[in-house]
Amino acid sequence: MRSHFFHEADRTVTFSGTVHNVTGWSGYRSGAPRPSHPRAVRRKGTTVMTDVRGYATGPIKAEAAFTSDFPLDDRYSTQDIADMLERERPNMDIRPGMRHKYTPLRFDPATGVKYIGGRYLFDTWENVLDYNHFTNEELYPEPGVKFWSRFPGVDKHYWRVTGAHDFKPMATAHHVNRFERYSYTNENVAELLESVWETMRDDAEARGLSSIWLMFQPEEKQIGILTVAEKSGDTDPAVAVSQGLEYLERLNAFGRFLPKELDTTALMDRTSLIISSWLPESRALGGAHSSFDVSPPHPSPQI
Repeated sequence: MRSHFFHEADRTVTFSGTVHNVTGWSGYRSGAPRPSHPRAVRRKGTTVMTDVRGYATGPIKAEAAFTSDFPLDDRYSTQDIADMLERERPNMDIRPGMRHKYTPLRFDPATGVKYIGGRYLFDTWENVLDYNHFTNEELYPEPGVKFWSRFPGVDKHYWRVTGAHDFKPMATAHHVNRFERYSYTNENVAELLESVWETMRDDAEARGLSSIWLMFQPEEKQIGILTVAEKSGDTDPAVAVSQGLEYLERLNAFGRFLPKELDTTALMDRTSLIISSWLPESRALGGAHSSFDVSPPHPSPQI
């Protein structure tokens, strides 16, 4: 397997009838939905306990996924990020077929640059295409400026899912994620990935992981593998999150299971916090709309 790894003024945003910016909701068009916030949150000591409903463990019924990665400049503090994610969520997590979204956050160890993005699962291929169109063509931060053009170096993809499986509850054990991405050459990718999915899934379970997704992008000829783990049980929240990150990052890459016939080249391998999760299924059941499970040590929204 060849390898070339890489680690990668407030504006008003208008979409789905709502106008807002990174420091606060600036206004509404007639009939637009008001922002909603997580429900049923309780505190236990210094840890926020969120009432996440639904999201049974086991195989996930998802045909498609969407991922994005991009850097943020120094104008945005971690508190700004948490606030912005919760402010923008109500008009985005209602898109058809979205199961959930993780928001990864990585601090580059050499430069301190913050890398953020999204990891989404969708029920159907049609719904991920709808979301791709929505974010590409219908979100404008200002007249003539498309949503993604606000950020430098955006790397986004929509995927066909070979398999996805939650081993541990979303409510308590999804704190860090690792995203591996590979190119391939073999046209029989769907069949070849099916042949290794069970082995890959079983290895993830044996290593105590919380979730794994295997997916491919036929137009770009890329393969994606997402793994999720929990923080450790250390009583210091910062140590617990750091140990979870270190454990997941040090595991042998799951790309080692990819068949040689695919002729893969490693493109990316990034381990990140999950600073927030959007939870449409929980919201529909009367539970939390989102969670910020690495708070503390990182901030939760203050809006």
